Amino acid sequence: MNFGVTYKSARHFIAPRGGGWLVAVLCVLVRGAEGGGPRCVLPALCAPVGPVVKLPDTDRATFSVSGLQVVIEFSEAQFVKLECPEGVTLASAGMPSFVGGARVPSVRVRGCGVGAGSLLDGLAALNVTVLDRLSLEDPPLSSLSARHLRGLQHLAGLDLDGTGAPHLQLETGALLSLVQLKVLRIINVNLSSDDVVHFPRQIEILKLINVGMTHYDLNHFSHLMHVRIHAEHAISMNARRLVELRTVILNGYETNFPPESRPSSLQELQLFSWKDSKSWSGCSNITTLQLHGVQLSELALPEGWVSRCRQLRTLKVAELSLTLPLGLLRDVTFLNLLSMRNCALRLLPEDLFRDTLNLTIVDFENNLIESLPRNLFSKITSLKKLNLSNNKLKVEAVGALGTLVSLQVLSLSDNPTLMDLCPGNSNAHVGSGTSPLKALTELDELRLGHTGVSHVCSDWRTSMKQLSLLDLSYTNITSLSYLDFHYERSGSKKLTVNFNGTPVSELTVDAGNYKSVIADLASASVKIILRATLPCDCLDYWTALAFGNLSTQAQDSVELLCREEERGSLADALERESLECAESSLCEDQEGCTCSVRPDLSHGVVATASCEGAGLDEMPSRLKFKEAPAWRLMLAHNHIQTVRFQDLPDTILELDLRNNSLHRLDGPTASKLSTVPLWIANNSLDCTCHGYDLVTNLELCVLDMEQATCDDGTPLIEAQINDPTECSSFVTVTVSLISALALLAVMVAVTAGCGMRPEMRLRVKVLLLRLGWLPRRPEPDDGRRFDAFVSYAHEDEAVVEELVKRLEVGHGYRLCLHYRDWPPGEWIHVQIAASVQAARRTLIVVSRHFLRSKWARQEFRQAHAAALRDVTPRLVLLFLEPPHRLPLDAELRSYIRINTYLLWTDPWFWHKLKLALPPPRLLPTPFEDVSVNKAESSPLQVAPRPQSA
Repeated sequence: MNFGVTYKSARHFIAPRGGGWLVAVLCVLVRGAEGGGPRCVLPALCAPVGPVVKLPDTDRATFSVSGLQVVIEFSEAQFVKLECPEGVTLASAGMPSFVGGARVPSVRVRGCGVGAGSLLDGLAALNVTVLDRLSLEDPPLSSLSARHLRGLQHLAGLDLDGTGAPHLQLETGALLSLVQLKVLRIINVNLSSDDVVHFPRQIEILKLINVGMTHYDLNHFSHLMHVRIHAEHAISMNARRLVELRTVILNGYETNFPPESRPSSLQELQLFSWKDSKSWSGCSNITTLQLHGVQLSELALPEGWVSRCRQLRTLKVAELSLTLPLGLLRDVTFLNLLSMRNCALRLLPEDLFRDTLNLTIVDFENNLIESLPRNLFSKITSLKKLNLSNNKLKVEAVGALGTLVSLQVLSLSDNPTLMDLCPGNSNAHVGSGTSPLKALTELDELRLGHTGVSHVCSDWRTSMKQLSLLDLSYTNITSLSYLDFHYERSGSKKLTVNFNGTPVSELTVDAGNYKSVIADLASASVKIILRATLPCDCLDYWTALAFGNLSTQAQDSVELLCREEERGSLADALERESLECAESSLCEDQEGCTCSVRPDLSHGVVATASCEGAGLDEMPSRLKFKEAPAWRLMLAHNHIQTVRFQDLPDTILELDLRNNSLHRLDGPTASKLSTVPLWIANNSLDCTCHGYDLVTNLELCVLDMEQATCDDGTPLIEAQINDPTECSSFVTVTVSLISALALLAVMVAVTAGCGMRPEMRLRVKVLLLRLGWLPRRPEPDDGRRFDAFVSYAHEDEAVVEELVKRLEVGHGYRLCLHYRDWPPGEWIHVQIAASVQAARRTLIVVSRHFLRSKWARQEFRQAHAAALRDVTPRLVLLFLEPPHRLPLDAELRSYIRINTYLLWTDPWFWHKLKLALPPPRLLPTPFEDVSVNKAESSPLQVAPRPQSA
């Protein structure tokens, strides 16, 4: 808003005598620059109420004037709006003023009295000048006269709204002084025919709403171009002699605007409460015709109904009960848009579009149409939009749409009787068939929400490459295959597929295709909207991997929940390894046990035997271990006293023996279990030399070490860190007899004597390796691509950069780094497992950042599990600060008590790191796909879920 001195005011400025005119001008300029809004001029009567409120397009200031609140909204160079309470006029003492002046195109005054002068005088007192349009809302006047409008002859627009002033009258001839007036809008002010006759005749746009008149003769407005009249009673109009009138909108209880009252210049006509079924005449130049009837008014339209309206481009009919004859649109060859909404249409004549070859938009929403003539659209070649939503269409009707190859938007939504448009297929790898719409390859939007559709047709995925929206919301789709997430696109075209509100309870994804789903979901070109409730059993395992932790736009709008609410989401169930299916055949001969299976990336299938509290006195011997490649045995709360080697399956992944009577294990059994996660709390363990095998061999894998106790009550963790002197006496005797041997023998004896002190073992090993007395144990070339997988938090990238510089550049090691070597879009769990298996070592950079990382425990466990399986020390921990200063969890604390680690601040760090890593290889081997499903080699297969009817 220009609140400064205007050119006009400066031109009329009278300079003071004595050359002081420059000072005077500067004073005015400074005063105008004091602020951009209204200010109180008389502080005794006026005070601001709070600061100016900044709104998106306007500022709002509130003032207290003689104890009454006045609100002023203003926008720079746009408008000023004043709102006054009762008893305040524009001329009231203490009214705020715009310092420097406000010259704006539009001024709106609501509830403000005028006072003894004119509106111009009242606005001038506020330093406001209206340039173009004045709006008066609810003025507290009994009559608006010419005096009130004196001096406003320049106005081009006037709005008078008496909604809140029911007694307001307009004095006859009050507007005649507004010789520049082009736009007049009057609302809720009673007028007479004489009042209208005395309106300025140069008016071009006239809007009269609820002014109490029934007949409007507007022939004296020679420049009138646009008329809108709204009333709650019957109205009629005559404008026959007007030559510039283009648009008429009549809305009343009943409207009467017969052909003899219409000018030949009329181009757009809207009639509300229309009931006339006669053929149209007097419409030779009309291009837009909109007819709104009274709901349920029944009309049988005649043949050739609008044939005389040869220039018609747009025809809209609504709120009627129509019967359409043959030849309805005969000779209407220029028609572009046809809309018949809410017309209770049941049948469309076969020749409806015979002459309307230029149609681009057809809208039959909210009718009762069940079928369509087979050749209804056969002659239309340029149709772009077709809306048949909210009807009673059946599948057969869709066949008539197959020729509309130019169609871009098709809406068939809200047709509950419209069932599947393509045959389904019980084979998820084949997918559903094609629909009658397969030729519509130019479609941009296909809307099928709230229909009976239950399959995604293949042509929607493969042929309609231009789609930006496929709406299948609230349909009957219960099952989706991996193919239903793959959509072929044209160029960079983006697509949203909406499954919201569908009863989807099954996603058919398996080991052979889950990676393709990951790739499809990772694509930025397709967004899937889906909320599904799944069984969360073994058959959802691959679905969980596919949807897992992709942080993409598509996955953000997918929510997969478990049918049992307490289990949470599918991702939660995967994290807890609870995606299992009952498999009674594995333990049908073992009383008290139940068995289940789940797929697994590494083993194909993992079986779980749950025998908790089964009253077992010995290991279950009747489980069918040979029928599953890997097992988890849950044997807590029994009376098992011993575990023999032959009692265990070939591959055991977890053993739970809590709350049993276990005392000790023999050597072979303890050796086999040394690589198995083990739970042994609440057993009476023998921690003497007789239980040596149990205590020493299982130290790496006991998961509840802090709860396990010896038979004398001593915590097992304390028994481990004490020297097993009772079990090593024969070693000390031997050492005393051969004390004269070489230094190498002494070092070996020290190593044996300090067998339970990891830090001492490391020092001795380093010394022997440096002296060349202890050769490095060669490692087999097992085809792993990387020498080490580096796991770290991104805050520690500086350390990793130094590792890369020293190891890769300096010594030729090949490191696996997630930002460089992970393929995009792969699920994070899969990436971790693949990286651990593809590297000969896993180097974990442990810091406070890493311990707070979401994936810290996952990466540590994967690497630890790999080391246990391979019986090879593949895990290397690098601490950036001493462990006792870090908030380590019980599992990490237990690990470093019995395993060596590296410290970043150790002066011998680089030398020790080189000893902990295998020698680098010159040529890396190809990266094997470690996630290949191995279920084919297993005698046990996870059966597919039965297909729903």
